[in-house]
Amino acid sequence: MPQPATPTYRALRGVVRAALRVFYRTVEVTGTEHLDAAAPTILASNHPNSIIDPLLLGLSEQRPVAFCARDGLFRVPLFGRVLRLAHAIPIQRRSDHGATADNDAAFAACTRVLADGGVLSIFPEGKTHADLKVHPLRTGTARIALGAERARGFELGVQIVPVALNYLVRQAFRSDVHVAFGPPIVVDAELRALAERDERAAVRELTKRVEAALRALTVHVEAHEDERIIAQVTSIMVDIRAKEGLDPEGQTPAERTALARRVVEAYRWLEARDPDRTAELHRRLTRYLDERRRLGLGGESPALQHRTEHRSGWTAELDLPGRLAFFLGGAPVAAWGLVNSLAPYLALRALLRVARPRTDRLAVFKLVAAPLLFGGAWTGQTLGVAGLLGPVPAAAYASTLGPSAIFALRYVTEARLHRLGRRSVFGRLGAGDRLAWLRAERKRLEDELGELRCEFLAWREAAGDASEAA
Repeated sequence: MPQPATPTYRALRGVVRAALRVFYRTVEVTGTEHLDAAAPTILASNHPNSIIDPLLLGLSEQRPVAFCARDGLFRVPLFGRVLRLAHAIPIQRRSDHGATADNDAAFAACTRVLADGGVLSIFPEGKTHADLKVHPLRTGTARIALGAERARGFELGVQIVPVALNYLVRQAFRSDVHVAFGPPIVVDAELRALAERDERAAVRELTKRVEAALRALTVHVEAHEDERIIAQVTSIMVDIRAKEGLDPEGQTPAERTALARRVVEAYRWLEARDPDRTAELHRRLTRYLDERRRLGLGGESPALQHRTEHRSGWTAELDLPGRLAFFLGGAPVAAWGLVNSLAPYLALRALLRVARPRTDRLAVFKLVAAPLLFGGAWTGQTLGVAGLLGPVPAAAYASTLGPSAIFALRYVTEARLHRLGRRSVFGRLGAGDRLAWLRAERKRLEDELGELRCEFLAWREAAGDASEAA
């Protein structure tokens, strides 16, 4: 039987849950029906967001999760201690240790976790990265599963559950995440027979199955240069669906990732069917995105969700007078929040410029640095007010800091949504012809993509009918 969660583990999970609820707006988890609480389980996940990834997995599985982590992390002061308290297992990577890498002890520890009916978390890509794709998998996951099964006469019942972590804007405060659990992969009779004949062939086959399952759950864009094109087409499809009344309350994170996967599928379909048309469409979308950036309207990053996007925005359903009332009436509260948060915000920006963390580490950097900077600044400001006015006004002042800062963030987001940002306002001055071209090109792209959507859906339906007939 798996060991129950210790009080320390439960306390760590509570702290992590609170932090992620503040940082991300929505964390949607689907497919938990694929988790069997009675089965030894390996969670095999993609790895797009550094330390945030294991935090999300630890919250999604009710049983304690033993994480496999790079051994170098265990030497980081304090953090290494936290890893051990969280049941992490150090792994030596060949990229760090070369031919001297020795994981016999780590594999033995993993086997013990599975033999006890526990949960093991592995990132089989072997690295964290910022690409919108699943990189080729290392064989460690398959070797551990097959080794544990062999040690128990292939009667242990290990389940490898693929998990896709889809961050709509991975590094952004108050963005959305979709955690998708897929159907479990087991060491079936075919794999057992193959393992008894050729262990390496069985490892390769199991690895291939896990990789295919992960790619089916994620938004997998093979070429890096296509990522922003897929994001822009997804954005246009969102508008097309909205005009058709298909998403009256917006899309959940799971619905958005499903839409993006369909866009990727359609892109591949068009590329195989008409490469010249695909190349021309790619060229137009690239020119459109570059022109938006030059005008200060924001270019598309490899993200599936705009920072300004929301499912239930405060001004989305208001008429013009209502929007004016919101922006004018909310300005004092937003200004109060901005003034009191300006110092830690600028400090965070400066720290980001100095540290320059990789894209896949931005979220964890902000998650750690922001509470320290904002908490420290607000504590100092509150003590200053207490020294000037006394404890009661200081307490009242402190109670406004968090809510006003969050309101200021929403206010700025709404302003950007309505193109009221400084860059977009000044970018539009004296650029009437370019803006007119952008609007016209957006309409032309929307019309063409709408036609392609109809053709693709018709092809999909015909392909489905043919498959059923076969």
